[in-house]
Amino acid sequence: MKLSIQSRYIIAFMGLTLVVLIASLSVSRWTFERGFLGYVNDIEELRLQRAQAAVASEYRRAGGNWDGLTPRRLTQLLLDSAPAEPGLAPDRSGRPPPPPGAAFDPPPRGRQLPYPPTAVYDTAGMLVAGPSLEESSGELNRAAIVVDGVAIGELRSALRHQLTSPEEEAFLQQQIRATWMIGLSAMVLALVISIILARGMLSPIRRMHENVSELSSGDYSIRLGSHRLDELGDLMRNLDRLAVTLQESRESRQRWFANVSHELRTPVAVLAGELEAMQDGVRPVDAEQLESLMQEVQRLRFLIDDLYELSVSDIGGLRYEFSPIALDQSLASVVAGFEARAEEQGIAICCFLSGEPLGVNADQRRLDQLWHNLLTNALAYTDAPGKVFIRAFREKGTAVVLVEDTPPGVDRDECERLFEPLYRRESSRSRRTGGAGLGLAICRKVAEAHGGTITASASSLGGLCVRVELPLIELDHG
Repeated sequence: MKLSIQSRYIIAFMGLTLVVLIASLSVSRWTFERGFLGYVNDIEELRLQRAQAAVASEYRRAGGNWDGLTPRRLTQLLLDSAPAEPGLAPDRSGRPPPPPGAAFDPPPRGRQLPYPPTAVYDTAGMLVAGPSLEESSGELNRAAIVVDGVAIGELRSALRHQLTSPEEEAFLQQQIRATWMIGLSAMVLALVISIILARGMLSPIRRMHENVSELSSGDYSIRLGSHRLDELGDLMRNLDRLAVTLQESRESRQRWFANVSHELRTPVAVLAGELEAMQDGVRPVDAEQLESLMQEVQRLRFLIDDLYELSVSDIGGLRYEFSPIALDQSLASVVAGFEARAEEQGIAICCFLSGEPLGVNADQRRLDQLWHNLLTNALAYTDAPGKVFIRAFREKGTAVVLVEDTPPGVDRDECERLFEPLYRRESSRSRRTGGAGLGLAICRKVAEAHGGTITASASSLGGLCVRVELPLIELDHG
């Protein structure tokens, strides 16, 4: 049988309440019975204290001996001195005990007296009247009988270990019924409280269930908007953040497809136009036209290669062969290969190395690709005459490489977006060289694969500053 969370919660709450109630009521009943027995024994001790004066008076009346104290007379004296306490004085018929000196009728056969067995002993320990209550009979209440300051004997009665009189039993049954009423009332109250609490606690869970159902169906606009300060509130806010992330991911994927299709459409359209012109005889088929076609094919090939490499990197398919590499030497070698190209564009490129060995654990080919993409991006988006400065130095256990250029620059809010695939501004730093906007995205993947970071910010030269940090290692110069 499938139970809902609310049913499980109510059953658990009721079960816990029942266990606690049974334990508490059991302890309460045991404590009450023990306490009531203690009360009864205290009353018995008070009765003996009152009875000792009557027994002493009887002793004087008999001329200073115990000859006149018979069991019948002792019973009457004990009844006469019994405190007027519930359960100890009236009998079941409601009759109070006879007044002192009145004719005494013994209780009917089988009728218990409202006190435990009581006996009188003289100073020698001999039984005078009443049942025999020796030390072997168990614990005893004792009250000394004193006449003119001299002890002449003592009253003894057995301690009560259970309730025996009908009045006491009736009182105990009344308490048991009250206990059952309390228990039933507590269970009803617990049921009502558990239903209220379950509904209150499960209300946000139901909302989250509905929200997740909407998310799974593709509707990412649903928001829970919880202001709770507990774990459920944190979970609801996390679901809202998940919805925002999924919505941004879907929009990014849509932009990705749109940008990729646009990037592919442009060179294909140029190729188709050139080929149609050649077929129609508008343009001659010569080396110049073939070179133009080759440039468009090359552009397509670079775009497809970059897309493939970026997609493979996203799924962890790129293979890296790490080995100790001198970062400064790798960087200087790549920069040297860009000097002629920079000179043709009217841009001065300068590389500043700290002179300290900068060892990193890296893949040589991927590391060169990182520097190549950064320098290509800097040269593509720097106005001539301009400058590109490359600095490499050690900083707190990391190797830091800065690539800075002169204007145009990038707004601070857009610096982070530069690393998004196919992102380009439609402004001064736009598609100048026909690039697809994948170079910096690939740079981030390479840097992260090497355990490093890459960030962008405004350059002190007026353009863009890209900062790469990679973990340093010590190189073996042997």
